[in-house]
Amino acid sequence: MHIPEGVLSPAVAIGTGLVSVAGLAIGLRTLRDRHRDKTVVVMGCLSAFIFAAQMVKFPIGPGVAGHLMGGVLAAILLGPWAAVVVLTAVLFVQCFLFADGGVTALGANVLNMGLIGTLAGSLIYIPLRRAIGGARGVLIAGPLAAWFSVLLAAAACSAELALSNGGRGFPTILGWMTLVHAGIGLGEAIITGVTLKFLLMARPDLILEDSPQPESHALRTGRLAAAWLAIALAVAVFLGPFAWPSPDGLEFVGARLDILRHESSPLVNAPMADYEWPILGARSVRVATASAGLAGTIAVFGVGLALARAFARREAIVDAV
Repeated sequence: MHIPEGVLSPAVAIGTGLVSVAGLAIGLRTLRDRHRDKTVVVMGCLSAFIFAAQMVKFPIGPGVAGHLMGGVLAAILLGPWAAVVVLTAVLFVQCFLFADGGVTALGANVLNMGLIGTLAGSLIYIPLRRAIGGARGVLIAGPLAAWFSVLLAAAACSAELALSNGGRGFPTILGWMTLVHAGIGLGEAIITGVTLKFLLMARPDLILEDSPQPESHALRTGRLAAAWLAIALAVAVFLGPFAWPSPDGLEFVGARLDILRHESSPLVNAPMADYEWPILGARSVRVATASAGLAGTIAVFGVGLALARAFARREAIVDAV
């Protein structure tokens, strides 16, 4: 759902950019109030995992594919506003290193996936999870909120595209975007549910506050960092090159309705455009994609970890190391 360069009108690009900057500022400020050890390490690891998972497109129908958004998953583990920072870090790296999403559309992409998808999804998840309770509540509320988060982000994207087209065609754009992203949302829900189930078995203390924590902070944190980063790197290197080749939901709808006709070349010369980095003269597209995935995962991990260390309270950093 990454809006490309040149599609949005200046007014929409500026407006969404201002809202996203304000949201990111709130997210960074909220990090100062975090005091659990997971904030620092999980932000870096989860940023890397979401980036790697977004490289893996899955088919949802003839000629269209989707990928994980990850906002609800991040919100469950870190809280809504810290999750906004995680998604912003991912989108920033995708934009400037891989030309995935336009620079002028970065504010809209952060608004749709980082703010609306994350915060609105949390508004669905939190009361539903409390009403059901326990691990069962997590496994029911998490996937359901993830599905809705994709639809809400798609609706916001539809409004921005329509406004950039003089307000014309919104019902048609919304209808197609909702239809296509309802299928993508199912993939989002499944991936979110499977990940939560794994974490509830391996590290329930990351999700359930009343879970026992028998090990030391340092040991738990070290294991967490190693496991998450290893999974993210494996996904990027071994699954990323085999992503489904069909266009994603926005590209599919854009081609059908001709709403991306004003797409222009990227404003920045991304070093790994289209997720390909022909390192050491590699001629294979899959090797180039795996190389880009490896580099991108490490870059996103570093950005997420740096933001957490810079803005989380010092007490949280001391506990985490």
